[in-house]
Amino acid sequence: MTEMRDAPRLQEANMSGIPDRLLMHVPGLNRGIARVVAYVASEYAKENAPKLSGASSERFVGVAGEGYFGLRWGHSYVWFQEAGINPFTMTSLAGKVIPMWVEDPDGEERRKNPRIQTRVTADGRTQVLIFRRAAQIGQRKMAWRRRNGRIQRVSVPASYPGAPGRINRRREAGAVDAEGNRVGGQIARRNVGVRWRHPGLDPKNFLYKAMVDAAREYGLEVGPVVPTNADWS
Repeated sequence: MTEMRDAPRLQEANMSGIPDRLLMHVPGLNRGIARVVAYVASEYAKENAPKLSGASSERFVGVAGEGYFGLRWGHSYVWFQEAGINPFTMTSLAGKVIPMWVEDPDGEERRKNPRIQTRVTADGRTQVLIFRRAAQIGQRKMAWRRRNGRIQRVSVPASYPGAPGRINRRREAGAVDAEGNRVGGQIARRNVGVRWRHPGLDPKNFLYKAMVDAAREYGLEVGPVVPTNADWS
């Protein structure tokens, strides 16, 4: 398999909306060979894709034509797994009830609710379906807090997108950075201490890598890879 540093850069393309395919331009490539290379690329992509249920990778298909081949996918989130996204506060969730699949390795949630919906991910993790309501922006609630040595009812921010939250993950004790500085106990990356904050995704480039590997396997010149919404004519 090729190293990504040896491959051409992903090219930008004009498009409307979220791309649903990646295409590689290969001058002189005939349609028959293009179909074969596209199929091989789709198999590589299925092997390397992030897996929960496996539903998204089942919809990877090769696309091909004169002078190009590529991959198409059926779920829009595949593009965000491929290209990555920046962290953001999920303000659109305000006031909504959100279904969430969460890990339940010790069965605690299942003991509390034997009828809870469960699933096992493609990589073997047991998850359960829970529901949480995101409060409206700025909403507050009454809670018990210790103030001046006494337990009192006080007004605190509800769990709305962007509300103050706990830092629930820190760097492990004794951890050091690349320069040898001690960072144990520091806030872990992307833990910003606000509620309903998406941590972002690092780009995985598994589709791009699958196409580059397939091209090189068949001795093709690796051309620019373009995200788009339509086949090239």
